[in-house]
Amino acid sequence: MGYGQSYYTLRSIFFDRIPPPAVHMHIRRFDVAKDVPIGNIPGSISKTPLNGPFDGQTLGVDVPDEERETFDLWLRNRWAEKDQLMQRFHVAGTFSSSLDKHPEVIVPLQLNHMHEILNAFGFFLPAIVGYAWTQLRRIV
Repeated sequence: MGYGQSYYTLRSIFFDRIPPPAVHMHIRRFDVAKDVPIGNIPGSISKTPLNGPFDGQTLGVDVPDEERETFDLWLRNRWAEKDQLMQRFHVAGTFSSSLDKHPEVIVPLQLNHMHEILNAFGFFLPAIVGYAWTQLRRIV
């Protein structure tokens, strides 16, 4: 047993056409205003930017210790839930339980067109063209 990223790379998926048999994800949304205990952010923002007058930089936030501890506890509980989900997945092979109100959604993982390979690797193209251009200029 190992991790998927050790076996299934972009090269193996797109060039060798060996995709992983399945990709399992559990997505949960939170309403930040209602569910996440972040306190009173507008009341916590200091009037002075971190480095003098505001020039597009982030403003300093003074978060009271009680709010920080409340958020820290909330976040740690989310990580504990994640660990329980991962344990359930390794035992049962699914993130869902009989108590879940939302069913699993199965999305097929396959290329619709060969040009989708360019979408996966297209972000390298400017660097490759730039490198080739500098090498050509050295020769000429």
